[in-house]
Amino acid sequence: MKGLGMKTLYRWLALMLVLVSTLTAGAMELTPSQDEYRIGPNDVIRIQVFGEDDLTLESTVSGEGKINYPLLGVLQIGGQTIGDVQKVLTGRLASGYLRQPKVSVTIVRHRNFYVGGEVKTPGGYPYQEGLNVQKAITMAGGFTEKSDRTDIKVTRLSGKGVDAVSGEADMLVMPDDLIVVGQLQKFYVNGEVKKPGEYPYEKGLTVHKAITMAGGFTDKASTKRVKVLRRINSDERTLEIALDAPVLPQDIIVVRQRFF
Repeated sequence: MKGLGMKTLYRWLALMLVLVSTLTAGAMELTPSQDEYRIGPNDVIRIQVFGEDDLTLESTVSGEGKINYPLLGVLQIGGQTIGDVQKVLTGRLASGYLRQPKVSVTIVRHRNFYVGGEVKTPGGYPYQEGLNVQKAITMAGGFTEKSDRTDIKVTRLSGKGVDAVSGEADMLVMPDDLIVVGQLQKFYVNGEVKKPGEYPYEKGLTVHKAITMAGGFTDKASTKRVKVLRRINSDERTLEIALDAPVLPQDIIVVRQRFF
């Protein structure tokens, strides 16, 4: 900082403090806290009342979001936070049962999220705080050889219904999420290319790039005579296409031999 005046230095430090504070706050918002977690079916919760062992309970929340608690009977806790449940229990127990009850509610095991599609061990896995899509797929054994790592969808329940979004690697997972890894799509190149065969499809692929992936044209290839066999509305059609034309999944590109 040599050469800077004291006022300039203080302004610089103040700006850095504001920036760090903003970034920290943003990072905190990305991770749902335990206080914001909404209890749901199949969560396992533990309720403890200080000095009252008979009122200690560990229970799985039913499909209707209910538990059966001593003295109070059936309680509807689905959709509530831990703080909500503690407040309700404290109020109910203080109303004719205990004097100044101290209630503690914790989640022993979260309900599942689910991973399907092209992963090695699809199924349900217990939710963990701070879990992201990448770690969730790792828990499911990782990608299969047929997986398209760019085609990951997350289906999530919301207050308005069901939302389906693209699943980025660092996207946070929530309970009941369904993560589906798509199957890798392919295209085919045949005829006068050096390495005919099948290749993994990628978005934005052109005929020219597809032929390059197949080793390029042979010496006998007609570079202006390229056909594609493409399925359109359940019908297979043969089309003449330019080298800068887009390739679609399952296309069969045929490079013909030139006539001398």
